[in-house]
Amino acid sequence: MSVEEPTQQNKSKFRAHPHYFQWGLTAFCVIVSSAIVVFLLQWLPFIWTMFQKLLGILSPFIYGFVMAYLLMPVFNALYKRIQPRLSRRLKNGTRIAKGLCSILTLLIGIAVVGILLWMVLPQLIVSVFSLLESMDTYLNEISGWVASLLKDNPVIERNFLQIYEEFSQQIVNWVQNIALPQLVALMTGVVTTVSVLFDILIGIIIALYILNSKDTFCAQAKKVTYSLFSIDRANRIMGRVAYVHRVFGGFITGKLIDSLIIGVLCFIGLRLLIGFGLMTMDQSYALLISVIIGVTNIIPFFGPFIGAIPSTILIMVISPVQAVYFVLFVLALQQFDGNILGPKILGNSTGLSSFWVMFAILLFGGVFGFAGMAVGVPLFAVLYSAVTEVVCSLLKKRGLSVDTNDYRGPRRLDPVTGEFVVITEEDRPPVSAKERRRAAEKARVQKARAQKQQEEQKKD
Repeated sequence: MSVEEPTQQNKSKFRAHPHYFQWGLTAFCVIVSSAIVVFLLQWLPFIWTMFQKLLGILSPFIYGFVMAYLLMPVFNALYKRIQPRLSRRLKNGTRIAKGLCSILTLLIGIAVVGILLWMVLPQLIVSVFSLLESMDTYLNEISGWVASLLKDNPVIERNFLQIYEEFSQQIVNWVQNIALPQLVALMTGVVTTVSVLFDILIGIIIALYILNSKDTFCAQAKKVTYSLFSIDRANRIMGRVAYVHRVFGGFITGKLIDSLIIGVLCFIGLRLLIGFGLMTMDQSYALLISVIIGVTNIIPFFGPFIGAIPSTILIMVISPVQAVYFVLFVLALQQFDGNILGPKILGNSTGLSSFWVMFAILLFGGVFGFAGMAVGVPLFAVLYSAVTEVVCSLLKKRGLSVDTNDYRGPRRLDPVTGEFVVITEEDRPPVSAKERRRAAEKARVQKARAQKQQEEQKKD
């Protein structure tokens, strides 16, 4: 009996103070989380190195998945036309249709990429090398143009030309000693690197398997999902996956088409400006600038600016006046893309506001570079949608409104009634020291008043 009495006392104390358990559990979670963070920080370089090695090993599968995902609309279009005809005529028509459509889709993709590289790449290389080699001449032309503008101000002209000569010399040295050798090495490496070509070849084969067996893979994924989760949870997971596919597929495919159209329109516009005599630069530069505008246009929001800035600098090196014409042309082109072409192709595929678009681009671009800037918006849209769904589910369980408009303005939920009440100036918490002193004085006066009323009630 003497042994059990402390136990009973401890149990009664625990029942009387259940918050002790909460404090202990919180302290334990904090300690474990801190240990995990310290462990990750210590082993972060090793983990990152292993992650890079894993990406290198799985690079053929990544290439294959990306190829298959981008070519999926072409495959679906071909399959809808070929499968019904073959299934009526042949016993294994569906299987044959899948294989035939997969091969045709890959051939179409390879043909498109090959034609683009054959048309663009040689001219692009020529224009880049020509620009880099003529950089010294262009810089001297700019120097003479600035000197003619500042001939009436010899002091400003002298100081500017001194700074400009140092800057131009640095550019020339960078072009001759760094840019050109690296560019040559890059071009040579791209052509001669056996490992990259091997990964791409394996990626094409993997893409062929994915296109041919995508229905089987989807069925296996559903099978595993239903085996691990309840029916309701599994249905929600598959609905989420379908949403991710719709967001990524619609955004990426639409953005690629939009960027291709903008690049073509930019090339046509520059050729027209050159033809009408408004721009006198070499026509090979028009292709280079159009490629820059088209590629950077893949990045939402910041893409037009990222592409326009280096392109303007390139044209400014040739002629500052022509750079002004180019800026006006790009502004008109981007207005057309932002207000007409982009909404027509993309619509509101992500559902994000401009603020969150900028946030996603800066966040994922800072972490993953250009690829992060390109896919950061749909990825953040998926995360944003998941968080929104969780928040709305928790609010519904508490019987609260899920409409954001209900939470606007100086209103709070009453803990008793659960209704929104307007916050007055008296209810706002004090911020400054002066406000805190006033609040303390007001509380003291109210307390004294309440005590006085209690004393008067006792006397009565």
